[in-house]
Amino acid sequence: MPDFSLDRRSLMIAAAAAPVVLAADPAIAQPPPGRDPAGGAPTADQQRRMQWWHDAKFGMFIHFGLYAAHGRHEWAMETEAIPVAEYQKFTASFNPAPGSPRKWAQLAKAAGMKYMVLTSKHHEGFCNWNTKLTNYNAVNFGPKRDIIKEYVEAARAEGLRVGFYYSLMDWHHPDGVRCQDDPAARRRFVDYTHGLIRELLTNYGKIDVLWYDVSWPLDAEAGNRKR
Repeated sequence: MPDFSLDRRSLMIAAAAAPVVLAADPAIAQPPPGRDPAGGAPTADQQRRMQWWHDAKFGMFIHFGLYAAHGRHEWAMETEAIPVAEYQKFTASFNPAPGSPRKWAQLAKAAGMKYMVLTSKHHEGFCNWNTKLTNYNAVNFGPKRDIIKEYVEAARAEGLRVGFYYSLMDWHHPDGVRCQDDPAARRRFVDYTHGLIRELLTNYGKIDVLWYDVSWPLDAEAGNRKR
């Protein structure tokens, strides 16, 4: 378990909580059509693609992972200094009832919400979908079901836009901390990250929101360094 100082934790919290990609179409590592890759004022096409987001205003954001089985917040693994092997044991009691996403979506719809965002992977590294890149996921452990698939289908059944939260930090992956200073670890971790995002944006149809969290240990510049 990496030792995160309080200063570093404060830095990570300050860097968190912003949807850095709003994808109307599934695209990876490419700016959406109409977006200026160098930044600057949004183009007319970008404004058109973002209009639904500005109109929606009200949505449901759900934090959901092994920390739910622990009965703590999503930072518990770090704040309580729980070793990886011990934290993994929470998979045995992480068993959301079948049909839960449908109830979430129905509640969101009844409240007048227009979209939902669900945790796909938080800092703990546990993936809520049927990923082929790690066995630390909800199909091999815990519910033994693809929670992301259930959620996407439930949201669409209620006519809601679909979004994913994804943490770029990973306390479980062996390269999740080493990648900051080790070029080989960085290459492996970046490839792992790209692979997970590719699954999320290609396996579940059109995704409307991709909410990245935390730029530590890699920001976009470090993540794009060549071999």
